[in-house]
Amino acid sequence: MVVETVLSTATLILNVALIGAVGVFVAKKTGYSSEYFNRIENLISDNTTEIVFVVSTIATVGSLYFSNFLGYEPCRLCWFQRILMYPIAVISGSALFLGKSDLKDYAMPLALIGAPMAFYHGMIQRFEQFTSAGCSITAVSCSTEYTFHYGYITIPVMALTAFLVIIFVLWRFED
Repeated sequence: MVVETVLSTATLILNVALIGAVGVFVAKKTGYSSEYFNRIENLISDNTTEIVFVVSTIATVGSLYFSNFLGYEPCRLCWFQRILMYPIAVISGSALFLGKSDLKDYAMPLALIGAPMAFYHGMIQRFEQFTSAGCSITAVSCSTEYTFHYGYITIPVMALTAFLVIIFVLWRFED
């Protein structure tokens, strides 16, 4: 349960960071500039591949931990999200190791498909009108919530956050 709490807390922190990043982006578009904002942007820009690698690797290891150590059986939508997240970890690790700078070309399409899928999965879990859209009557239902922290963080929310961080970092900072 400690790992669940750590992953949930990291998701919460990333959600706050994403909201802050969007706020900074809007502020800069409206003409507000700050040396502090510029330093943060430069730090992220200089470490784009590393950020994508860390986020995707934690998402990958976290999903494996949930299924292999805690015994949470993934539903069909979880599998599709994994199919889209796992290659991002491999691609970003390879880009980091080889010093490549074209990560956006390969990782962005995967994240752009995975984010709406994770969002939809989260809707299935949170809202009753979506629960009838469960994946299967013979397998684990997509509406099954194995974990629930801070009033909103479930496994699909963790995946959505990871996909959104990857999308934002690649879109805003990858050259």
